[in-house]
Amino acid sequence: MDDRMKQSLDAIFRPRSVAIVGASNNRERWGYGTMLNMLEAGYRDTLYPVNPNEQQVQGVRCYPSISDVPGEIDLAVIVVNAAAVPVVIRECIRKKVKGGIVITAGFAEVSTEGAELQKSLAEEAKQAGFYFVGPNCWGIWSSEANVNTLFWDLPPKGPISFVSQSGSLGEYLYIATQRCGYGIDKFASCGNQACITFNDFLEYLGDDLATRVVIGYVEDVGDGRRFLEIARRVSAEKPLLIYKAGTTRAAARAARSHTAALVGNDSIFDAACRQAGAIRWHDFMEIFDMAEALCYQPLPRGNRVAVVSSAGGFCVTAAEACSRMGIELPEMSDEAQAMLRGHMRGFAPPPVNPIDCIARKSNESYIDILDVVARQDYIDGIIATPHLGRFSRTTKPEDMIRRIKLAESISSIPERYGKPLVCANEHELKGPVYEIYKSKHIPFFDNPGDCAKAMYALVKYSEIRRRKA
Repeated sequence: MDDRMKQSLDAIFRPRSVAIVGASNNRERWGYGTMLNMLEAGYRDTLYPVNPNEQQVQGVRCYPSISDVPGEIDLAVIVVNAAAVPVVIRECIRKKVKGGIVITAGFAEVSTEGAELQKSLAEEAKQAGFYFVGPNCWGIWSSEANVNTLFWDLPPKGPISFVSQSGSLGEYLYIATQRCGYGIDKFASCGNQACITFNDFLEYLGDDLATRVVIGYVEDVGDGRRFLEIARRVSAEKPLLIYKAGTTRAAARAARSHTAALVGNDSIFDAACRQAGAIRWHDFMEIFDMAEALCYQPLPRGNRVAVVSSAGGFCVTAAEACSRMGIELPEMSDEAQAMLRGHMRGFAPPPVNPIDCIARKSNESYIDILDVVARQDYIDGIIATPHLGRFSRTTKPEDMIRRIKLAESISSIPERYGKPLVCANEHELKGPVYEIYKSKHIPFFDNPGDCAKAMYALVKYSEIRRRKA
């Protein structure tokens, strides 16, 4: 990556000073929300609202122009109308602002003239070393610097980073974080990619130490050869999950009107992902489930998984979901089955795999069963359904303590055996026992299919790492 572009991206994601050009006190203006989001995100460094018609914006001293700002500026967030954008960009160049975000729309996505203006502005900015995100984007979220230009409520902080050629899909990201508590380190909405492309973001996040898993939503990769090179390099260090849109004629037409994307051949892109080691998936929300498992769970040595549940139906459906994704369920050895029967009543089903332990001798026997399974060399990962249990005013203290100890023991399996554990529970995922599992980063889902998909991601990335070794 060009040193000047890296300097711009560092300034965008870790700015020590931010100017919001177009900041407003008018709730109807986009600049009002941008300023408010920055304040409510807890940005602690210097913030400069810029608006020639205001003395203060939301309680912060305002300046008439970028040129009037007294200090140095790392990041300029531009939310003025399209006609004013060229003037602001040239002011940023003269001020030696390091990086920018142009949220304003009205360029390549609307007309030929807009495309020509966008191209000339980008060339001028790049020559000066002022690389900007956009135009026609929602901007970024950076948990490291508390920079937020798009979320009304903040997502939890964590090690997943997401780069998207759609700003609005940041909303889906937010929904996923709230539904399952996923932690986000960085989000970037690419927009029209005049200066900084999807590939540039991938390369930057691939080198970012705070990012453990990279997710990409792409409509047009632009330079396919460079995408292949970067994806190969990123996936050698951390999982790269890709959702590619524009695979149908109608979707391609929508992509062109959305961000002026030129959508390429889908089968070629699919082959490129396989060659590079990127994991492509066709359900956007499920990608976040996969990412959470990849962030924290140990990688399996192979694709051999055991399903352990006290629900026979879960055993059947989980086994079917795994088999459809190429995950094997090897039969337990005679020796292991004998040990498992020691923790079950006489009328229990044969513990072959899946292992239906509805007839276990006690709740404590569940952890004994899991330990037996985890010790087997031919088992690389486990899908299980531990009982969460609800605490109420009538729950006895000794029962609370017993449930907590069981949760602590089960959630320690990945650490003790070096094998991934993916869990499910049919009830609402909340309560003290659930929080113990979450503190150990055990992924939990409400159905067997999602468990199988999360395990598939772990198996797939493990294969990729072995292939690259």
